[in-house]
Amino acid sequence: MLNYTLALFSSGYPVAEVMKRLGSQSYFSPYHKFYKRISVLINGYGYKIKSAVSSTLNKITIKPFKEFLIRLTQAISYGDDMAQFLEQELNTSLASFQAVNERKQESMNTFLALYGTLSSALVFLIVDITILAVLYSIGESLINLFTVAVVLISLMMTLVVYAVYKPYAKIIYPPHIYPISTVLIGVTAFLILFQREPFIAVFSGIVLLGLGAKLRFEEAKLERLEKDYLVFVRYFSRTFDVVKNLPESLLGVLRGELGLMKTYVKKMYNRTLLGIDKLLIFKLMSTESRSHLISMGNTVISSTIEAGGDLGFIGENLSRLLQALYNIRQRREQNGRAFETTMYTLQLTSAAVGGALVAIVGVFINLFSSIAQYSIFSLGSVNIQQVQTIILLVLIFLSYTNGFTICVAHGKPLPICIFYIGVLLLITVGGYEITLILTQRIFTTLFSPNGVLAPPS
Repeated sequence: MLNYTLALFSSGYPVAEVMKRLGSQSYFSPYHKFYKRISVLINGYGYKIKSAVSSTLNKITIKPFKEFLIRLTQAISYGDDMAQFLEQELNTSLASFQAVNERKQESMNTFLALYGTLSSALVFLIVDITILAVLYSIGESLINLFTVAVVLISLMMTLVVYAVYKPYAKIIYPPHIYPISTVLIGVTAFLILFQREPFIAVFSGIVLLGLGAKLRFEEAKLERLEKDYLVFVRYFSRTFDVVKNLPESLLGVLRGELGLMKTYVKKMYNRTLLGIDKLLIFKLMSTESRSHLISMGNTVISSTIEAGGDLGFIGENLSRLLQALYNIRQRREQNGRAFETTMYTLQLTSAAVGGALVAIVGVFINLFSSIAQYSIFSLGSVNIQQVQTIILLVLIFLSYTNGFTICVAHGKPLPICIFYIGVLLLITVGGYEITLILTQRIFTTLFSPNGVLAPPS
Protein backbone atom coordinates (compact mmCIF):
# COMPACT_ATOMS: atom_id res chain seq x y z
CA MET A 1 0.00 0.00 0.00
CA LEU A 2 2.86 2.39 0.85
CA ASN A 3 4.65 1.49 -2.38
CA TYR A 4 1.46 2.13 -4.36
CA THR A 5 0.96 5.46 -2.60
CA LEU A 6 4.58 6.37 -3.40
CA ALA A 7 3.98 5.49 -7.07
CA LEU A 8 0.89 7.73 -7.23
CA PHE A 9 2.43 10.76 -5.54
CA SER A 10 5.72 10.47 -7.42
CA SER A 11 3.73 10.39 -10.68
CA GLY A 12 2.26 13.82 -9.95
CA TYR A 13 -1.33 12.90 -9.07
CA PRO A 14 -3.22 15.41 -6.88
CA VAL A 15 -4.23 14.38 -3.35
CA ALA A 16 -7.91 13.87 -4.25
CA GLU A 17 -7.02 11.50 -7.11
CA VAL A 18 -4.55 9.59 -4.94
CA MET A 19 -7.20 9.01 -2.27
CA LYS A 20 -9.72 7.95 -4.91
CA ARG A 21 -7.34 5.39 -6.41
CA LEU A 22 -6.28 4.07 -3.00
CA GLY A 23 -9.94 3.58 -2.09
CA SER A 24 -10.65 1.62 -5.28
CA GLN A 25 -7.97 -1.06 -4.78
CA SER A 26 -9.42 -3.96 -2.83
CA TYR A 27 -6.00 -5.67 -2.95
CA PHE A 28 -4.95 -3.35 -0.12
CA SER A 29 -7.63 -4.49 2.28
CA PRO A 30 -8.52 -3.36 4.94
CA TYR A 31 -6.93 0.04 4.23
CA HIS A 32 -8.89 0.71 1.05
CA LYS A 33 -12.22 1.18 2.84
CA PHE A 34 -10.79 4.02 4.94
CA TYR A 35 -9.26 5.66 1.89
CA LYS A 36 -12.60 5.30 0.15
CA ARG A 37 -14.31 7.20 2.98
CA ILE A 38 -11.65 9.93 2.85
CA SER A 39 -12.07 10.15 -0.93
CA VAL A 40 -15.85 10.55 -0.62
CA LEU A 41 -15.43 13.33 1.93
CA ILE A 42 -12.87 15.16 -0.25
CA ASN A 43 -14.38 14.63 -3.71
CA GLY A 44 -18.04 14.47 -2.75
CA TYR A 45 -18.41 16.91 0.14
CA GLY A 46 -15.48 19.25 -0.43
CA TYR A 47 -13.61 18.44 2.78
CA LYS A 48 -10.00 19.46 3.22
CA ILE A 49 -7.56 16.57 3.49
CA LYS A 50 -6.95 17.31 7.19
CA SER A 51 -10.65 17.43 8.04
CA ALA A 52 -11.44 14.28 6.02
CA VAL A 53 -8.68 12.32 7.74
CA SER A 54 -9.65 13.64 11.20
CA SER A 55 -13.27 12.50 10.77
CA THR A 56 -12.07 9.05 9.68
CA LEU A 57 -9.49 8.42 12.42
CA ASN A 58 -12.08 7.47 15.05
CA LYS A 59 -13.21 4.58 12.83
CA ILE A 60 -9.70 3.15 12.39
CA THR A 61 -8.60 0.46 14.85
CA ILE A 62 -5.22 -0.27 13.21
CA LYS A 63 -2.80 1.82 15.25
CA PRO A 64 0.17 1.92 12.79
CA PHE A 65 -2.15 2.92 9.94
CA LYS A 66 -3.78 5.61 12.05
CA GLU A 67 -0.36 7.06 12.93
CA PHE A 68 0.68 6.94 9.26
CA LEU A 69 -2.42 8.87 8.17
CA ILE A 70 -1.65 11.59 10.71
CA ARG A 71 1.91 11.91 9.43
CA LEU A 72 0.68 11.83 5.80
CA THR A 73 -1.77 14.65 6.49
CA GLN A 74 0.92 16.74 8.13
CA ALA A 75 3.33 16.15 5.22
CA ILE A 76 0.66 17.23 2.70
CA SER A 77 -0.32 20.29 4.76
CA TYR A 78 3.30 21.42 5.20
CA GLY A 79 4.08 20.94 1.51
CA ASP A 80 6.79 18.30 2.04
CA ASP A 81 8.31 16.32 -0.81
CA MET A 82 5.83 13.41 -0.85
CA ALA A 83 8.12 11.02 -2.73
CA GLN A 84 10.89 11.50 -0.19
CA PHE A 85 8.46 11.31 2.73
CA LEU A 86 6.82 8.09 1.49
CA GLU A 87 10.16 6.48 0.69
CA GLN A 88 11.24 7.06 4.29
CA GLU A 89 7.92 5.68 5.51
CA LEU A 90 8.37 2.63 3.32
CA ASN A 91 11.90 1.99 4.60
CA THR A 92 10.82 2.41 8.22
CA SER A 93 7.76 0.18 7.83
CA LEU A 94 9.78 -2.49 6.03
CA ALA A 95 12.44 -2.54 8.75
CA SER A 96 9.77 -2.72 11.45
CA PHE A 97 7.92 -5.46 9.57
CA GLN A 98 11.07 -7.56 9.24
CA ALA A 99 11.93 -7.13 12.93
CA VAL A 100 8.42 -8.07 14.04
CA ASN A 101 8.42 -11.17 11.83
CA GLU A 102 11.83 -12.25 13.12
CA ARG A 103 10.54 -12.13 16.69
CA LYS A 104 7.33 -13.86 15.68
CA GLN A 105 9.27 -16.67 13.98
CA GLU A 106 11.34 -17.26 17.10
CA SER A 107 8.30 -17.32 19.36
CA MET A 108 6.43 -19.55 16.89
CA ASN A 109 9.25 -22.09 16.86
CA THR A 110 9.18 -22.31 20.67
CA PHE A 111 5.39 -22.50 20.81
CA LEU A 112 5.15 -25.15 18.10
CA ALA A 113 7.75 -27.29 19.87
CA LEU A 114 5.61 -27.15 23.02
CA TYR A 115 2.52 -27.88 20.95
CA GLY A 116 4.08 -31.02 19.44
CA THR A 117 5.23 -32.28 22.82
CA LEU A 118 1.83 -31.68 24.39
CA SER A 119 -0.02 -33.30 21.49
CA SER A 120 2.05 -36.47 21.87
CA ALA A 121 1.77 -36.45 25.66
CA LEU A 122 -2.03 -36.32 25.54
CA VAL A 123 -2.22 -39.72 23.86
CA PHE A 124 0.10 -41.32 26.42
CA LEU A 125 -1.95 -39.74 29.19
CA ILE A 126 -5.12 -41.50 28.04
CA VAL A 127 -3.28 -44.84 27.76
CA ASP A 128 -1.87 -44.42 31.27
CA ILE A 129 -5.31 -43.62 32.64
CA THR A 130 -6.62 -46.75 30.91
CA ILE A 131 -4.01 -48.89 32.67
CA LEU A 132 -4.83 -47.29 36.04
CA ALA A 133 -8.54 -47.81 35.43
CA VAL A 134 -7.89 -51.50 34.82
CA LEU A 135 -5.56 -52.08 37.76
CA TYR A 136 -7.44 -50.08 40.38
CA SER A 137 -11.04 -50.64 39.27
CA ILE A 138 -11.61 -46.98 38.54
CA GLY A 139 -13.95 -47.76 35.67
CA GLU A 140 -14.58 -46.16 32.28
CA SER A 141 -15.92 -42.83 33.55
CA LEU A 142 -12.42 -41.48 34.23
CA ILE A 143 -11.30 -42.53 30.75
CA ASN A 144 -14.22 -40.67 29.21
CA LEU A 145 -13.52 -37.56 31.30
CA PHE A 146 -9.87 -37.51 30.29
CA THR A 147 -10.85 -38.01 26.65
CA VAL A 148 -13.03 -34.90 26.79
CA ALA A 149 -10.22 -33.00 28.52
CA VAL A 150 -7.70 -34.04 25.86
CA VAL A 151 -10.03 -32.95 23.06
CA LEU A 152 -10.63 -29.55 24.67
CA ILE A 153 -6.93 -28.95 25.39
CA SER A 154 -5.94 -29.83 21.83
CA LEU A 155 -8.69 -27.63 20.38
CA MET A 156 -7.69 -24.71 22.60
CA MET A 157 -4.01 -25.02 21.61
CA THR A 158 -4.96 -25.07 17.93
CA LEU A 159 -7.09 -21.95 18.26
CA VAL A 160 -4.26 -20.17 20.10
CA VAL A 161 -1.83 -21.03 17.28
CA TYR A 162 -4.26 -19.69 14.68
CA ALA A 163 -5.02 -16.51 16.63
CA VAL A 164 -1.35 -15.66 17.20
CA TYR A 165 0.20 -16.84 13.91
CA LYS A 166 -2.54 -16.38 11.33
CA PRO A 167 -1.67 -17.61 7.83
CA TYR A 168 -1.58 -15.23 4.91
CA ALA A 169 -3.37 -15.92 1.63
CA LYS A 170 -0.90 -16.41 -1.23
CA ILE A 171 -3.25 -17.74 -3.88
CA ILE A 172 -6.63 -16.42 -5.01
CA TYR A 173 -8.83 -19.51 -4.99
CA PRO A 174 -12.20 -19.69 -6.71
CA PRO A 175 -15.00 -18.84 -4.24
CA HIS A 176 -16.20 -22.45 -4.02
CA ILE A 177 -12.89 -23.89 -2.75
CA TYR A 178 -13.28 -22.61 0.81
CA PRO A 179 -16.81 -24.00 1.43
CA ILE A 180 -15.95 -27.29 -0.34
CA SER A 181 -12.87 -27.87 1.83
CA THR A 182 -14.80 -26.94 4.99
CA VAL A 183 -17.71 -29.24 4.13
CA LEU A 184 -15.30 -32.04 3.24
CA ILE A 185 -13.57 -31.78 6.61
CA GLY A 186 -16.91 -31.72 8.43
CA VAL A 187 -18.39 -34.67 6.51
CA THR A 188 -15.33 -36.91 6.97
CA ALA A 189 -15.15 -36.07 10.69
CA PHE A 190 -18.89 -36.83 11.06
CA LEU A 191 -18.60 -40.19 9.28
CA ILE A 192 -15.57 -41.24 11.35
CA LEU A 193 -17.23 -40.23 14.62
CA PHE A 194 -20.49 -42.07 14.04
CA GLN A 195 -19.28 -45.08 12.04
CA ARG A 196 -16.18 -45.63 14.20
CA GLU A 197 -14.60 -47.93 11.67
CA PRO A 198 -10.91 -47.74 10.70
CA PHE A 199 -11.60 -48.20 6.99
CA ILE A 200 -13.86 -45.09 7.06
CA ALA A 201 -10.93 -43.09 8.45
CA VAL A 202 -8.61 -44.52 5.78
CA PHE A 203 -11.09 -43.70 3.02
CA SER A 204 -11.52 -40.17 4.40
CA GLY A 205 -7.76 -39.75 4.49
CA ILE A 206 -7.44 -40.81 0.85
CA VAL A 207 -10.20 -38.39 -0.26
CA LEU A 208 -8.71 -35.47 1.69
CA LEU A 209 -5.20 -36.29 0.49
CA GLY A 210 -6.35 -36.48 -3.14
CA LEU A 211 -8.01 -33.06 -3.22
CA GLY A 212 -5.35 -31.57 -0.95
CA ALA A 213 -2.54 -32.78 -3.23
CA LYS A 214 -4.13 -30.92 -6.14
CA LEU A 215 -4.34 -27.71 -4.11
CA ARG A 216 -0.83 -28.23 -2.77
CA PHE A 217 0.52 -28.66 -6.30
CA GLU A 218 -1.11 -25.40 -7.41
CA GLU A 219 0.28 -23.60 -4.36
CA ALA A 220 3.80 -24.95 -4.94
CA LYS A 221 3.61 -23.81 -8.57
CA LEU A 222 2.55 -20.37 -7.40
CA GLU A 223 5.56 -20.19 -5.06
CA ARG A 224 7.88 -20.76 -8.03
CA LEU A 225 5.94 -18.21 -10.09
CA GLU A 226 6.26 -15.54 -7.38
CA LYS A 227 10.00 -16.19 -7.17
CA ASP A 228 10.29 -15.64 -10.93
CA TYR A 229 8.10 -12.55 -10.61
CA LEU A 230 10.82 -10.90 -8.52
CA VAL A 231 13.20 -11.31 -11.46
CA PHE A 232 10.59 -9.91 -13.84
CA VAL A 233 10.08 -6.78 -11.71
CA ARG A 234 13.82 -6.05 -11.64
CA TYR A 235 14.37 -6.61 -15.36
CA PHE A 236 11.20 -4.91 -16.54
CA SER A 237 11.49 -1.76 -14.39
CA ARG A 238 15.11 -1.19 -15.40
CA THR A 239 14.41 -1.89 -19.08
CA PHE A 240 11.33 0.33 -19.20
CA ASP A 241 13.21 3.12 -17.45
CA VAL A 242 15.59 3.19 -20.42
CA VAL A 243 13.31 2.25 -23.34
CA LYS A 244 10.13 4.08 -22.20
CA ASN A 245 8.06 1.76 -24.39
CA LEU A 246 5.95 -1.16 -23.13
CA PRO A 247 6.18 -3.56 -26.12
CA GLU A 248 9.93 -3.05 -26.50
CA SER A 249 10.45 -3.46 -22.75
CA LEU A 250 8.51 -6.73 -22.67
CA LEU A 251 10.41 -7.98 -25.70
CA GLY A 252 13.71 -7.13 -24.04
CA VAL A 253 12.68 -8.92 -20.85
CA LEU A 254 11.68 -12.02 -22.84
CA ARG A 255 15.29 -12.45 -23.95
CA GLY A 256 16.28 -13.19 -20.35
CA GLU A 257 15.57 -16.21 -18.14
CA LEU A 258 12.13 -15.75 -16.57
CA GLY A 259 11.16 -19.29 -15.60
CA LEU A 260 7.39 -19.69 -15.20
CA MET A 261 6.88 -15.97 -15.82
CA LYS A 262 7.90 -16.33 -19.45
CA THR A 263 4.45 -17.63 -20.49
CA TYR A 264 2.71 -14.68 -18.85
CA VAL A 265 5.12 -12.13 -20.33
CA LYS A 266 4.57 -13.61 -23.82
CA LYS A 267 0.83 -13.16 -23.38
CA MET A 268 1.38 -9.58 -22.23
CA TYR A 269 3.55 -8.85 -25.28
CA ASN A 270 1.00 -10.33 -27.69
CA ARG A 271 -1.75 -8.26 -26.08
CA THR A 272 0.25 -5.05 -26.49
CA LEU A 273 0.57 -5.83 -30.21
CA LEU A 274 -3.22 -6.17 -30.35
CA GLY A 275 -3.57 -2.69 -28.88
CA ILE A 276 -5.02 -3.69 -25.51
CA ASP A 277 -4.81 -1.03 -22.79
CA LYS A 278 -1.73 -1.13 -20.55
CA LEU A 279 -3.73 -1.30 -17.32
CA LEU A 280 -5.87 -4.15 -18.66
CA ILE A 281 -2.78 -6.10 -19.71
CA PHE A 282 -1.37 -6.08 -16.17
CA LYS A 283 -4.78 -6.76 -14.68
CA LEU A 284 -5.27 -9.81 -16.89
CA MET A 285 -1.86 -11.12 -15.90
CA SER A 286 -2.76 -10.66 -12.22
CA THR A 287 -6.03 -12.55 -12.68
CA GLU A 288 -4.36 -15.43 -14.52
CA SER A 289 -1.60 -15.76 -11.92
CA ARG A 290 -4.12 -15.93 -9.02
CA SER A 291 -1.50 -14.43 -6.71
CA HIS A 292 -2.14 -11.65 -4.20
CA LEU A 293 1.53 -10.68 -4.31
CA ILE A 294 1.63 -10.41 -8.10
CA SER A 295 -1.70 -8.55 -8.17
CA MET A 296 -0.44 -5.90 -5.76
CA GLY A 297 2.90 -5.61 -7.55
CA ASN A 298 1.24 -5.22 -10.94
CA THR A 299 -1.06 -2.53 -9.54
CA VAL A 300 1.99 -0.48 -8.54
CA ILE A 301 3.76 -1.00 -11.89
CA SER A 302 0.76 -0.34 -14.14
CA SER A 303 -0.27 2.81 -12.23
CA THR A 304 3.28 4.17 -12.50
CA ILE A 305 3.36 3.49 -16.25
CA GLU A 306 -0.10 5.02 -16.76
CA ALA A 307 0.89 8.23 -14.97
CA GLY A 308 4.28 8.46 -16.66
CA GLY A 309 6.11 8.10 -13.34
CA ASP A 310 9.69 7.05 -12.68
CA LEU A 311 9.35 3.26 -12.98
CA GLY A 312 13.07 2.77 -12.34
CA PHE A 313 12.75 4.39 -8.90
CA ILE A 314 9.41 2.75 -8.08
CA GLY A 315 10.52 -0.63 -9.42
CA GLU A 316 13.67 -0.57 -7.29
CA ASN A 317 11.61 0.03 -4.13
CA LEU A 318 9.04 -2.56 -5.18
CA SER A 319 11.75 -5.14 -5.90
CA ARG A 320 13.34 -4.57 -2.51
CA LEU A 321 9.96 -4.89 -0.80
CA LEU A 322 9.02 -8.09 -2.65
CA GLN A 323 12.40 -9.61 -1.89
CA ALA A 324 11.93 -8.91 1.83
CA LEU A 325 8.46 -10.48 1.76
CA TYR A 326 9.77 -13.49 -0.13
CA ASN A 327 12.59 -13.99 2.40
CA ILE A 328 10.15 -13.82 5.31
CA ARG A 329 7.87 -16.35 3.65
CA GLN A 330 10.78 -18.67 2.95
CA ARG A 331 11.84 -18.49 6.58
CA ARG A 332 8.34 -19.38 7.73
CA GLU A 333 8.12 -22.12 5.12
CA GLN A 334 11.38 -23.61 6.39
CA ASN A 335 10.15 -23.60 9.98
CA GLY A 336 6.82 -25.03 8.84
CA ARG A 337 8.54 -27.94 7.10
CA ALA A 338 10.51 -28.73 10.26
CA PHE A 339 7.31 -28.66 12.32
CA GLU A 340 5.50 -30.78 9.71
CA THR A 341 8.17 -33.50 9.85
CA THR A 342 8.11 -33.43 13.65
CA MET A 343 4.33 -33.80 13.76
CA TYR A 344 4.34 -36.71 11.31
CA THR A 345 6.92 -38.49 13.46
CA LEU A 346 5.14 -37.76 16.74
CA GLN A 347 1.75 -38.74 15.33
CA LEU A 348 3.07 -42.05 14.03
CA THR A 349 4.92 -42.75 17.28
CA SER A 350 1.89 -41.87 19.41
CA ALA A 351 -0.38 -44.06 17.29
CA ALA A 352 2.04 -47.00 17.37
CA VAL A 353 2.79 -46.78 21.09
CA GLY A 354 -0.87 -46.17 21.93
CA GLY A 355 -1.94 -49.20 19.91
CA ALA A 356 0.76 -51.38 21.46
CA LEU A 357 -0.06 -50.44 25.06
CA VAL A 358 -3.78 -50.88 24.58
CA ALA A 359 -3.16 -54.28 22.97
CA ILE A 360 -0.94 -55.33 25.90
CA VAL A 361 -3.57 -54.22 28.42
CA GLY A 362 -6.23 -56.17 26.54
CA VAL A 363 -4.07 -59.29 26.41
CA PHE A 364 -3.38 -59.22 30.14
CA ILE A 365 -7.04 -58.59 30.96
CA ASN A 366 -7.98 -61.72 29.00
CA LEU A 367 -5.10 -63.67 30.55
CA PHE A 368 -5.86 -62.87 34.18
CA SER A 369 -9.59 -63.18 33.63
CA SER A 370 -9.10 -66.68 32.26
CA ILE A 371 -6.94 -67.74 35.21
CA ALA A 372 -9.71 -67.26 37.73
CA GLN A 373 -8.38 -69.75 40.28
CA TYR A 374 -5.01 -67.94 40.35
CA SER A 375 -6.26 -64.44 41.02
CA ILE A 376 -3.07 -62.43 41.01
CA PHE A 377 -4.58 -58.97 40.31
CA SER A 378 -8.01 -57.61 41.02
CA LEU A 379 -8.72 -56.13 37.60
CA GLY A 380 -11.39 -53.56 36.97
CA SER A 381 -14.24 -54.07 34.53
CA VAL A 382 -13.26 -52.08 31.47
CA ASN A 383 -14.55 -52.68 27.97
CA ILE A 384 -11.18 -52.87 26.23
CA GLN A 385 -12.81 -52.78 22.80
CA GLN A 386 -14.43 -49.47 23.66
CA VAL A 387 -11.12 -48.15 25.01
CA GLN A 388 -9.41 -49.07 21.74
CA THR A 389 -12.06 -47.13 19.83
CA ILE A 390 -11.77 -44.11 22.14
CA ILE A 391 -8.00 -43.89 21.76
CA LEU A 392 -8.27 -44.24 17.97
CA LEU A 393 -10.87 -41.45 17.86
CA VAL A 394 -8.63 -39.21 19.97
CA LEU A 395 -5.72 -39.87 17.59
CA ILE A 396 -7.97 -39.07 14.62
CA PHE A 397 -9.12 -35.85 16.28
CA LEU A 398 -5.47 -34.91 16.82
CA SER A 399 -4.89 -35.59 13.11
CA TYR A 400 -7.43 -32.89 12.26
CA THR A 401 -6.08 -30.34 14.74
CA ASN A 402 -2.44 -31.10 13.92
CA GLY A 403 -3.12 -30.86 10.18
CA PHE A 404 -4.72 -27.47 10.70
CA THR A 405 -1.76 -26.35 12.84
CA ILE A 406 0.77 -27.48 10.23
CA CYS A 407 -1.06 -25.36 7.65
CA VAL A 408 -0.89 -22.34 9.98
CA ALA A 409 2.80 -23.00 10.68
CA HIS A 410 3.52 -22.92 6.94
CA GLY A 411 1.45 -19.75 6.54
CA LYS A 412 -0.57 -21.36 3.77
CA PRO A 413 -4.23 -20.77 2.82
CA LEU A 414 -6.58 -22.79 5.00
CA PRO A 415 -7.98 -25.08 2.23
CA ILE A 416 -4.53 -26.70 1.96
CA CYS A 417 -4.91 -28.08 5.51
CA ILE A 418 -6.95 -30.96 4.04
CA PHE A 419 -3.71 -32.25 2.50
CA TYR A 420 -1.97 -32.46 5.88
CA ILE A 421 -5.08 -33.90 7.54
CA GLY A 422 -5.24 -36.64 4.89
CA VAL A 423 -1.58 -37.57 5.43
CA LEU A 424 -1.99 -37.64 9.22
CA LEU A 425 -5.17 -39.76 9.01
CA LEU A 426 -3.41 -42.41 6.92
CA ILE A 427 -0.34 -42.38 9.18
CA THR A 428 -2.43 -42.55 12.35
CA VAL A 429 -4.87 -45.29 11.37
CA GLY A 430 -2.18 -47.36 9.67
CA GLY A 431 0.27 -47.10 12.57
CA TYR A 432 -2.39 -47.73 15.22
CA GLU A 433 -4.11 -50.70 13.59
CA ILE A 434 -0.91 -52.42 12.44
CA THR A 435 0.74 -52.09 15.86
CA LEU A 436 -2.44 -53.17 17.65
CA ILE A 437 -2.83 -56.32 15.57
CA LEU A 438 0.85 -57.28 15.65
CA THR A 439 1.12 -56.77 19.42
CA GLN A 440 -1.98 -58.86 20.08
CA ARG A 441 -0.65 -61.69 17.92
CA ILE A 442 2.82 -61.59 19.48
CA PHE A 443 1.57 -61.74 23.07
CA THR A 444 -1.14 -64.32 22.46
CA THR A 445 1.46 -66.51 20.74
CA LEU A 446 3.82 -66.12 23.71
CA PHE A 447 1.18 -67.20 26.23
CA SER A 448 -0.35 -69.95 24.16
CA PRO A 449 1.20 -71.99 21.32
CA ASN A 450 -2.15 -72.01 19.55
CA GLY A 451 -2.51 -68.25 19.82
CA VAL A 452 -5.51 -68.58 22.18
CA LEU A 453 -5.36 -67.54 25.80
CA ALA A 454 -6.49 -70.38 28.04
CA PRO A 455 -6.00 -71.29 31.71
CA PRO A 456 -3.19 -73.73 32.48
CA SER A 457 -4.16 -77.37 32.91
